[in-house]
Amino acid sequence: MKSLYFTLAVFSLISFQSFAQTFDWVTNDTIETNLALNTTVQLKMEQTAVGNDTVTLGIEVIHNDLPSGWDGMLCIHGSCLGIIPPVGTTGTMSPISGVEKGYVRLTVNPINGMETAKLQVYVFDVDYPNDGDTATWLLNTTVSLDEDLWNDLELYPNPVSTSLNVDTDQQIEYAEIYSLNGEFVVRFDQLSTGQLNVSSIEPGMYLLRLVSANNTSTIRKIQKL
Repeated sequence: MKSLYFTLAVFSLISFQSFAQTFDWVTNDTIETNLALNTTVQLKMEQTAVGNDTVTLGIEVIHNDLPSGWDGMLCIHGSCLGIIPPVGTTGTMSPISGVEKGYVRLTVNPINGMETAKLQVYVFDVDYPNDGDTATWLLNTTVSLDEDLWNDLELYPNPVSTSLNVDTDQQIEYAEIYSLNGEFVVRFDQLSTGQLNVSSIEPGMYLLRLVSANNTSTIRKIQKL
């Protein structure tokens, strides 16, 4: 019976050690933001070691739907991966202890892209892979919050071959057309007639961005015949 108790005690100790939390996030594990066009930003999340032990953290990219037209890279404490890495990419940080912090840092520039995107990186103690948590970047999640102000907007004909009529009570400052992968196509600064001449655009699906004089905006899909 004593042998059984000893075995259970050792098993319990090993289990506790295997799943003990060895690091914490400095603030939180999620960043949610909108990106400005053609602007590079750095979005960093930091980690600290729990207690007095030295901790080595590893990472694995588990979700990445950032458009290929966006620019940027992912860096971790001790090294940079050089790109925004695909799912399955792994890496190991330099060890941390005391006041030294680990981090995962996304540097990103959407160029002319306006899509909603998400990147997720699993961060874990390399000695205890189950002791981990996910860093999440949610990008452009509120880019269309102004759409309620454009509830009277009508675009016709859509699909369109030559002239697209833009009917709205909003005073439009300018309009831009992008490909579905975020590449800039054309800008219209004069909309006094309420029409956009799209005859020179290649057939396909596009994103139309309208910006009002009071700086609200909306994005709608159009099809060019």
